[in-house]
Amino acid sequence: MKRLISILVLLLALLSLRAQNDFYLRQARSYQREAEFYTRQALGYEREVDYYNRQAQGYLRETEYYVKQKKYDKVKAYQQYAKNATDKAEDYARKARNARERAQDYMRKAENALKRAK
Repeated sequence: MKRLISILVLLLALLSLRAQNDFYLRQARSYQREAEFYTRQALGYEREVDYYNRQAQGYLRETEYYVKQKKYDKVKAYQQYAKNATDKAEDYARKARNARERAQDYMRKAENALKRAK
């Protein structure tokens, strides 16, 4: 009888250990998915940065053209457009950096969860 009870206790302990490992594995997968999400988000933000930088360059070319034409009211307007595009590019660059940092944080969390699962 004592032997049967000790076997049951041992089996229950092994089952709880396996359940704990499964929990950490599921948690690690969840963290990896979060990291992938933030990585994709950062890539999208970086595409926006490229877009706004190209837009600002185009506005600056327009500015140069209007300087040669001596149309200073348009020069001022295109300088403002370029500044706005540059500001947007900087904003998206900041967002991309934050998203990359979050992705790294989630990868660290996933790594720690995998270590706990072993």
